[in-house]
Amino acid sequence: MNNNENDHRPAGLLLDVYRAHRLGDCTNGGISAAATLLLVGVLDERRARTGRITSLPSGCTPHGVRSHVGGREQISPTVAVRIRRHAFTEGNYAALVGVEWNADRRRYELTEAGRVVMFGGNYAGTSDSRLGELSERYLGHRSMILPIHDRTEG
Repeated sequence: MNNNENDHRPAGLLLDVYRAHRLGDCTNGGISAAATLLLVGVLDERRARTGRITSLPSGCTPHGVRSHVGGREQISPTVAVRIRRHAFTEGNYAALVGVEWNADRRRYELTEAGRVVMFGGNYAGTSDSRLGELSERYLGHRSMILPIHDRTEG
């Protein structure tokens, strides 16, 4: 693997996509059509919707692993965990949403910024305990699998 030393994108955590194959693509062309996704950050919108994606905590990022090859080619589509409050009940929920690298700002941003994305029927997860640690930190409980919000309408 040849890493571009000028590429300062953070590494990520590789997740497997789980889907019900008998239903076909319920995402309307969403990113979870890929076999794997690369978790690169957290978008915490519990207090305010800032759109700012923070890198994974150091304990959750695989050390020495780069998420991109040669500065351009992605291993897998990139996602962030979006944390929000439930609207009518207590507690928070998490979902994976698509993000992309903005080279000018040198950070990840929402792929579908300004559009409503919803659950398209697919999940992603890993047996790596760092995903459980991340969910426990933000949600108060361990979750090794998360819904993917990658369906858009119209």
